[in-house]
Amino acid sequence: MTRIIVIALCIFVSLGALIFGMDGGYLSGVLAMPNFIEDFGRYDAVHNKHFISASQQSFITSFPYVGQFLAAFSGGTIGDRFGRRWGLFVMCVASVIGVVIQIVAKSEALFIVGRFFNSECSPRKIRGTMITLYQLNIVIGSFLISIVNNFTQSIKSDASYRIPIGLLLILPILIVPGLPFLPESPRWLMKKGREADARQSLHILHKDDADFSIDNEIIFLKATINEQEEINKSSTWVDCFRGTNRRRTLLAILIQVMQQLTGVSFIFNYGTVFFSQVGVGGPFVIMIMTNLVNLIGTVVSFFMVDRLGRRPLLLIGSVVMFIGQIAVGISGLNADGNIVAQRSIVAFVLIYVFGFAASWGPLAWVITSEVSTNTIREKTQALGSASNILASWVVTFTLPYLTNDDQAGLGPKVGFIFAACVVAGGVYTFFFVPETSGRALEELDELFQKGVPSRKFKGYQVTGAAALAGQSFESKSLDDVERLGTSVRPSEKS
Repeated sequence: MTRIIVIALCIFVSLGALIFGMDGGYLSGVLAMPNFIEDFGRYDAVHNKHFISASQQSFITSFPYVGQFLAAFSGGTIGDRFGRRWGLFVMCVASVIGVVIQIVAKSEALFIVGRFFNSECSPRKIRGTMITLYQLNIVIGSFLISIVNNFTQSIKSDASYRIPIGLLLILPILIVPGLPFLPESPRWLMKKGREADARQSLHILHKDDADFSIDNEIIFLKATINEQEEINKSSTWVDCFRGTNRRRTLLAILIQVMQQLTGVSFIFNYGTVFFSQVGVGGPFVIMIMTNLVNLIGTVVSFFMVDRLGRRPLLLIGSVVMFIGQIAVGISGLNADGNIVAQRSIVAFVLIYVFGFAASWGPLAWVITSEVSTNTIREKTQALGSASNILASWVVTFTLPYLTNDDQAGLGPKVGFIFAACVVAGGVYTFFFVPETSGRALEELDELFQKGVPSRKFKGYQVTGAAALAGQSFESKSLDDVERLGTSVRPSEKS
């Protein structure tokens, strides 16, 4: 029963990721809807039609990343000060405000402001099993909204694009009534000196677990909270780039940047417009297929990441993504009026998306979390998240100017640029990304401190405290955990 309660709570909390996925996916279809183009586009007197210019696409799509960038550094402040439930409440309020503004928007500027508000819903950091749950829900949200876009795009009014936007209100409305029933984080309650409330929260979460000791958990929480407070007092942003921390921080930053430079933001932000420009029929249906492949690839990654390891899966994914992107570029050389080339572009985009979803999509976040050390964990992950957002902004801001006919007009040939970025990511992975699976924090500390080359992490034998830390946590006492100074709860390490 306890496991069911915990799973239900995780699913409930992760509904925010559905909002994020839907918000990130609806604009791809909306930008290609005739009524949206007529309401917000510019008029071309020569061809007697409205169109969304490259500059409009660039600003409408990329502007929310400004808010996300700020949230990467400040997103945890409300939750840390007022509790996790209030953090979820603020997320819902921000989402509702953003959606309402976009629904009533009659100008490009107001529409962009609404997009900015919704950017505050972006999850700042996701760890452990929540990485899997959030990633899956983001993908599901994007998939569902692509289906909605397909059904509404033929409506002969502004309802065609306002309905997909309005659907973003559903999840906040579902989340808010359930917040009073959501147990507050025991760790946060202990940080605020509310031990009795922490015990009650732990009782709710573990009431059917006969082997769970609330007293031991309270002792553990006190020890780790005190340790973390001492760490926070002594650590600064500069520490992220001192000693062995520099290597960890650069890993977190560069793997996030390279994830975005492979072109995923372009596909899911401009996919429908892109397929329309290529000339293939049914661009909205193609985006449904793209999101479905993304979902399948994400599920595949769940089963393969622990069996293959981080490095092998990243390298395999790089090969698949390179094949997809280089083939898109080659097909683009003969895409004008060539149905075979146009269909080939669609097929190879799907191949790229599958390779990304099964590897770089979730693994960039996993690597960022696993290479972070306790002393600078939050700062490292904030830098990694901010780097991902900054790279996403660069891609979404610049690509319309490269692909659109009113600018550089590269179209599908932009695949050559992304293919080169994929190669760079694969080379970086081979030489600099270590295998982190199955390693405790202390083991990674020793490996980084000794300057072990990334390619040798997997087979390297650690010693001393690091060797003890690498043993199963079930074989250790609470005293062992406190002595090692780890912040990983015994039940979180397998």
